Amino acid sequence: MPVLSVGDLTHTYAGVDIFRAVAFAIEPREKVALIGRNGSGKTTLLRLLAALDEPARGRVVRERWARLAYLPQVPDAAPDADVLSHVLTGAADVQAMEARLRELEQRMARPDIHEDAVRLAEVMSEYAGLHDHFEHVGGFGLETAARSVLTGLGFRDGDFATPVGELSGGWRVRAELARALLTEPDILLLDEPTNHLDLAATEWLEAYLQSFPGAIIIVSHDRYLLDAVTSRTLELDDGALTAYPGSYSAYAALKAERVRRQTELYERKQEEIARLQDYIRRYKAGNRAAQAKSREKMLARVHTRTTVPPRRRGAMRVRADTQRTSGRLVARLVDVGQRYGEQVVLSGISLEVHRGDRIGLLGANGAGKTTLLRIIAGTDEPAGGRVTLGVGVEPRYFAQEATEALNPERSVLDEILEDRPMLPEDVRTYLGRFLFTGEDVYKRVGMLSGGERQRLNLAKLLLDRPNFLLLDEPTNHLDIPSREALEQALADFPGTIILATHDRYLLERIATRILTIDRARLSDFRGTYREMRRRAVSAEAGSGARRAVNPSAASGSRRAPRAAPQSGSRPAGRAVAAPTFDEVAARIAAAEHELEEAGRPLSDPETYRDADRIKLLRSQYDDASERLEELYALLETVNESPSP
Repeated sequence: MPVLSVGDLTHTYAGVDIFRAVAFAIEPREKVALIGRNGSGKTTLLRLLAALDEPARGRVVRERWARLAYLPQVPDAAPDADVLSHVLTGAADVQAMEARLRELEQRMARPDIHEDAVRLAEVMSEYAGLHDHFEHVGGFGLETAARSVLTGLGFRDGDFATPVGELSGGWRVRAELARALLTEPDILLLDEPTNHLDLAATEWLEAYLQSFPGAIIIVSHDRYLLDAVTSRTLELDDGALTAYPGSYSAYAALKAERVRRQTELYERKQEEIARLQDYIRRYKAGNRAAQAKSREKMLARVHTRTTVPPRRRGAMRVRADTQRTSGRLVARLVDVGQRYGEQVVLSGISLEVHRGDRIGLLGANGAGKTTLLRIIAGTDEPAGGRVTLGVGVEPRYFAQEATEALNPERSVLDEILEDRPMLPEDVRTYLGRFLFTGEDVYKRVGMLSGGERQRLNLAKLLLDRPNFLLLDEPTNHLDIPSREALEQALADFPGTIILATHDRYLLERIATRILTIDRARLSDFRGTYREMRRRAVSAEAGSGARRAVNPSAASGSRRAPRAAPQSGSRPAGRAVAAPTFDEVAARIAAAEHELEEAGRPLSDPETYRDADRIKLLRSQYDDASERLEELYALLETVNESPSP
């Protein structure tokens, strides 16, 4: 039985539907990804599920016994409590039990209770029952559990007494995440939980969510996390919600196949319409007027069933290129160190970077990744050692806080132009690749969203075509399509890259060498992130004891291809008349109806509760699609045959 059900959910803002008629159900222990472009309504939907907002229409039904916890992207105002106390409020019901136990203990010690056998028995009976329940829900280990969750998310013992109000935004999000996890809810709603987490904390959270006993709906741009944790994907696109079985990688494959089939069907229909129109135009007034009239009827039927082409959503068309090639040596660091006051951030860093290197830079938050990038870029001076750039090296540094360097009073167009000798028309064309089109180029920078600002910064970074990119969290605030566009651009980049990122998909695709900063020192691994993790796991478990498994691998089944009809398979001596145009057209109409009927249940979220039914429906859909393709091919031969 579903723990959460949504029916006909519609939400409107400023008279415009953000989404409409959304319906789905979540089973206990089910882990679901909610994805969509920035601005598609994912956060709004989570808030409706958490009963923080009221929908314009529809319903959200939660089982009475089900507890729900919600982690927003941006926490509410910081409380006055210290970190540990605030996290413990996530289990307020357990704390209330503990307070009641202390109260009962005090009552049992009072003379008027202690000396009255009847009243003492009543108090002791309540105490015994509450004590057992408190022990059952883990009350005695609650503080230990809170400390464990906080430690997993990167807090140290000395941080537990820090007032939440004194934490930075990123650490406040971690504290709120710890509070939500400690609640141990039956339904956990997470809105971008890996924002502000370093890789170690992200991997800890991933393992925690994999073993989490309740249901999860998670909004995240971390595709690695979605592949590892979720088993179903809900996509919000253009106001509608579509369910796909499987994790993100399975969704991506299914979505691509769905779009391909829809595109093929649409193109076939358009070709058929063109052929019919041409035939009618050529023979309408001739001796084939009757056949042309038949084609007109067919054309009218085709128009009434014309398939809508798949909507082409805008995606960044990023290209990272260089003006010239650098020398073989790009950068050399010798005994580089940096400190801030008494804190040593980097010590004895020696490193050579060569042309074409694609380096991933890892380390905990605060380990010194940004400091090292700024020193290599020449933005900061090291406290010790030296940095030398090679011949012809043109570095560009993309700062994690790059959006703060933008002038909020400028327009997008002026922010790009600055003092560059470029024509506004050329800049507008260039900005279009980063999804700034039409009047968007005249928007004030201060009015842009976080994702828009990040795209503007990327546009500025790549405009001068440097040959050495130093990137500090370049995918922050970008939705998945924009991340994929940037990944492709960096994969094609002919220069040299040093990339600090927590985006493991990006890291795995780009980096072939991994530098890790730990305790101010640098380690150098020649290989990919996955290979480094595999070696680390093997080292921990013993040689050959464990092998890393790709969490994004999706299982699938292949159906045997339909056998092609054999020309010599008809019984001898029996002539079979070739089908007429109208006969084939009628069969096409029937096949299109069958395809539509077969596809309808595949868009219903309830379908995906039954794995056997999914296989049957998908097989029926594929069969109907193949029959339709064969009929269109047959129709072409009929058209090409001489008409009587």
